[in-house]
Amino acid sequence: MMLLSMLLLLLMFVPLLATLAFMPYLTRNTVSFGVSVSEEQYESEPIRRLRRQYAVMSGAIYSLLLIACLISLWNKDENTQGVVFSVFVGLTIVISTALYLIFYSRMKQIRPTLSAASSAPGLLAVDTGFRRQKLALSGKWFLIHAVIIAASVALTLSHYAAIPDLVAMKFDLSGQVVSTAAKSYRSVLFPNVMQVIMTVLFWFVNWSIQHSKQQLQAGDPERSLRQNAMFRRRWSVFTLASSLALILMFSFIQVNMIRPMDQNVLTLVSMAVPVFIVLFALVLSFTTGQGGSRIGRGSGVAGSRTAAVQDDRHWKLGAIYFNPQDPTIFVEKRTGIGWTMNFANPISWITLLGIFAVIAWSAWLAK
Repeated sequence: MMLLSMLLLLLMFVPLLATLAFMPYLTRNTVSFGVSVSEEQYESEPIRRLRRQYAVMSGAIYSLLLIACLISLWNKDENTQGVVFSVFVGLTIVISTALYLIFYSRMKQIRPTLSAASSAPGLLAVDTGFRRQKLALSGKWFLIHAVIIAASVALTLSHYAAIPDLVAMKFDLSGQVVSTAAKSYRSVLFPNVMQVIMTVLFWFVNWSIQHSKQQLQAGDPERSLRQNAMFRRRWSVFTLASSLALILMFSFIQVNMIRPMDQNVLTLVSMAVPVFIVLFALVLSFTTGQGGSRIGRGSGVAGSRTAAVQDDRHWKLGAIYFNPQDPTIFVEKRTGIGWTMNFANPISWITLLGIFAVIAWSAWLAK
């Protein structure tokens, strides 16, 4: 089972690390390492070389880090596995942040040396009918989650007497139980609490996809509009599908409490779900790109020669959006796929603190 667990870990982490390494190729072609550029500059040799250097350097570092992690995990006890995972995740975050800051600094130095962008002024395109489109799945789709949760609660309560006195709560990579809890309504219904929390969080993510700030390219607004709308729809489908997979996984865990299964099967299902989510996200990232920038690429449509809107002053280190004059809460990321917040808006901080509070509360319940 350890070999299968390692294979599933590879299927989960390789796509994640590949996405990090090739992230400069997934952004809009008016941004390079968090710095505004024209489309001509984006395709210039100095910036193309910078992207290649980043991909090669980060790919090599992440590969070595992953190999070291897998070797360290092999046949280790649960406590050691936890430490190794924590170190691996921590190093990945530190290294990816450091690499980005290094290349952001290099990009800032390179841009003044690039040939002048188009003399056309920077324009901002806005479609007043954009919000009337179906940009995300309806929140009513999450009623499916509610039905599954209600059925899981009913099943668990009706079979409460059949649940063993000790409930398995945690497993290591080989499928062995490493943590148990005495049977109680709190312990057997904990998966349902997590289901409710995840449903609310994913519903909120889906809502933010619909209501995030519109960003269109002025030189070809119609094409940009189609790309952006499709970008939102695809990630809305991803949000619903991945959240549904997690909800079903927790229901499966509850069924295992009532009628214990082979631990290998439970471990396989528990790890297959995050692998599915990661692979789904990888495919979307490379086929869609940020803001839908990779949709229709290579179709023969010429890129716009309109100069990029220079709003770098609102992006701290090219990644943190801070614009007091912008009432928007959610905006597209510059350095990744998806959306971030306008940290000059107090509502963003309230939202962020609320999410952290919910996560902290769920962690406390898991004790």
